[in-house]
Order: sequence, then structure tokens, then C-alpha cells
Amino acid sequence: MNTIRKASESFVAWCADGSPAARLERTIAQGVIGVAIGALSEMAGAPEWVQMGVAPIIMAVLAPLQAQLGESIEKSAR
Repeated sequence: MNTIRKASESFVAWCADGSPAARLERTIAQGVIGVAIGALSEMAGAPEWVQMGVAPIIMAVLAPLQAQLGESIEKSAR
């Protein structure tokens, strides 16, 4: 199996996992992604108000996307 397919299937399974540990892991991953994008916006010279809002916006977008992805995969597996 090719590496990209294996990684994407693992990611989808992780999104579909409803255990407390997986939810915590996803929350931490969303925070790390938000902070990383915030740091990139700082390096790019974005205004301060943009830098302050990037992490919460990223988390607000990623959380429902991951939940929807996991939910749709569970429904298709039934």
C-alpha cells in the first residue's frame, strides 16, 4: 500500500475514534496547528490582531471538520 494512502486512512480512523484519548489528541493537534499558523503569520508580518485571532479561528474550523469527517466515515462503515 502506498504511504500517502496509509497515512490518510490512519488520519480518517483517528478522526472517527470517539474515545476520550483521541478527542484529547485532536484538541492538542488543533492547538499546535493554530499556534504554528499564528507563528507563520507573525513571520509574514501580519498585523497583531490577525496573529491573535488565527489560532482560535483555526481551532474553530478544524474541530467541526474533523468531527464531520469522523461521523461520515462511521456512517459509511455501517
